[in-house]
Amino acid sequence: MPHVSVIMPCFNAAPFMDRAIGSLRQQSLQDWELLAVDDCSTDDTLARLQEWSRRDPRIRVLQTNENGGPSVARNLGCLKSRGDWLAILDADDAFKPERLAVLSSLGDEHEADLVFDGLIYYDDQGGRETGCSFDETGLSAVTISDLLHAERPGSPLKFGFLKPMMRRSFLAAKGLRYSENLRFAEDFDLYARCLLAGGRAILNRRPYYIYTTQVGQVSGLRSQGTRTRFTPQTRVDIMDGLISDFGPQASGTTMVALRQARAWQLLYAEAHRLGELRRKGQWRQFASLSARHPQALWRFVSRSRWFRVKGGGNNSAAGI
Repeated sequence: MPHVSVIMPCFNAAPFMDRAIGSLRQQSLQDWELLAVDDCSTDDTLARLQEWSRRDPRIRVLQTNENGGPSVARNLGCLKSRGDWLAILDADDAFKPERLAVLSSLGDEHEADLVFDGLIYYDDQGGRETGCSFDETGLSAVTISDLLHAERPGSPLKFGFLKPMMRRSFLAAKGLRYSENLRFAEDFDLYARCLLAGGRAILNRRPYYIYTTQVGQVSGLRSQGTRTRFTPQTRVDIMDGLISDFGPQASGTTMVALRQARAWQLLYAEAHRLGELRRKGQWRQFASLSARHPQALWRFVSRSRWFRVKGGGNNSAAGI
C-alpha cells in the first residue's frame, strides 16, 4: 500500500495540470499514489489524465457521475484511496520536491492527524513565485482556537487556505469528509470539524505547497485555474453548522471562540453586501444596513478601492 494518497480534483484542468502532476513525480518520497478525479470536464482533461496513467501506474483516474465541485471529487478520491496519509493537490497548484517526505515524517513522529505547512504564492500568468505565507519558520501545535483566531479581521492568513496532509484512519474513524453542499470554504469546514472531533494538528511554517493566487501579485491578472465564487454568507452558515453540531460537547472557551468567529464572518458578509448594494445603486438599503451594522460600513469603507492606499498588496489568502 502507498504511504501517501494524493487527491487531485480536475475540472477543465488540461492547460495547467501537467505542472501539478510533474511536481508530484519529482517528490523525494516516491511511495505515493495519485487519484486524479475528473469532475465531468468539457475539455480534454480526461484524455490527458488517462495518458498520464498509462505512463505511470501510480496514477489512477476516477470520474464523477456529474459535475459536483471539489468536495464531491475529493470525497470520491478519499473513498478510493489506500495510503496512510491523504494529501490534496489542486490541479493548478504544485508541491515542492520534499513536501510528502517532510510532512508525513513529521506527522508520524508527532502522532498528528493533520500536518499543515506554509504556502508559496504563485502567479500563473506571470509564471513566478511571489512570496510566502509565513515570515518565520518553526513547528507548533494547531488548536481549534488557532484556526478560528486566524479568521479575525486583519489576519495575515486564514488557515482555510492551507492544504494539510491528513491521516486517513483518523478521518475514517470519525466519519469526516468534505461537505458536498459546499463549493466555497469546504477546507475550513473540514479542518474545524477535525479539530473539534479531537484531531491533533501541527503546523510546520516552512512552505512546501505552491498555491496559485486568484489574482497574480506580479501580473495583476486572474488565474486561469480559478473556479471559486466568493460567497461570504457561506462562512456564516458553516459557523452555524459547527455551533449546532459541536456546541453540546464543546468547552466554554471553545464556544466563545466559535461565536466570535461567527461574528467575524457576519461582519465580512455584511460588508460584502454593502458593496453589492453600492454597485446596484440601492442606496436606501445601503443606508439601512449601514445603520444596523456600522462595523460593516467601516469594514466596507476601509477595504474599498476608493479609499485603499495605492500600491497596497492583493493577497487572496489574506484577511477579507
